[in-house]
Amino acid sequence: MLSLLLAGLVHSGQAGARAEEKLRIAVIETLDYPLNVFDKQHQLTDGLLKDYTDAIARGLQAQAVYQNYSRRRLEPALLRGDADLACYFSPQWVDQPADLQWTLPNLPQFERVLVRKGNAVPSSYPAQLIGKTIATQLAYHYPQIQQEVAAGKIQRLDQVEVASMFRLVAMGAADALITSDAEIEGYFKLHPEQRSQFSIAPTHFSRVYTQCALSPKSGWKLEQINRQIQRLFDSGEQSRLMHQYGLTEK
Repeated sequence: MLSLLLAGLVHSGQAGARAEEKLRIAVIETLDYPLNVFDKQHQLTDGLLKDYTDAIARGLQAQAVYQNYSRRRLEPALLRGDADLACYFSPQWVDQPADLQWTLPNLPQFERVLVRKGNAVPSSYPAQLIGKTIATQLAYHYPQIQQEVAAGKIQRLDQVEVASMFRLVAMGAADALITSDAEIEGYFKLHPEQRSQFSIAPTHFSRVYTQCALSPKSGWKLEQINRQIQRLFDSGEQSRLMHQYGLTEK
């Protein structure tokens, strides 16, 4: 009888320990609606990425804990082990991708170029951006124009927020901006009166199926995260979440 009681206590303790396990998720604080929704204290409350990573955490029977980082601080935080996981990320966007563990490709990010209404809409990259000033996001990688920027053929105007990029183009201080379909639609949802002021290039600037980056110092295993990502894909949950926020997978 005593052995059964002790076994029950051990089992209860193990279940409690599992319930207390945390999945520390790094959030890029400049990604806005529909990817992230923050309250007035800038705490993450909603958005596609929260719903997606909440679902990963539930599958792991873990508690999702969200930590905000600037784009520059995200990669070092993962390398130090300050955070476990960052999604909507890509090996193409970091300096040393081999230093992180990368999951299966999952959420797509399609980028487009926007110009002020009435200006020529580019369709060939980087050729039609030569000689232009482009509003871009600070610390973001744009491999398609990297050589031209380094050679001074294209000028980047780095901004912290997407809203600032739109303002630069509207004022004529930048010839164009580059951002994702998600952030374009998110901006126009918040500012519908401005949609008529811009033209969106029909040709994608980039097409990347993003991945989640797992810290090499995390207690979680890549196989565990991958199983949850595959589950979300196979069950249709990923597709449902994207459609919920007005996004498509193609």
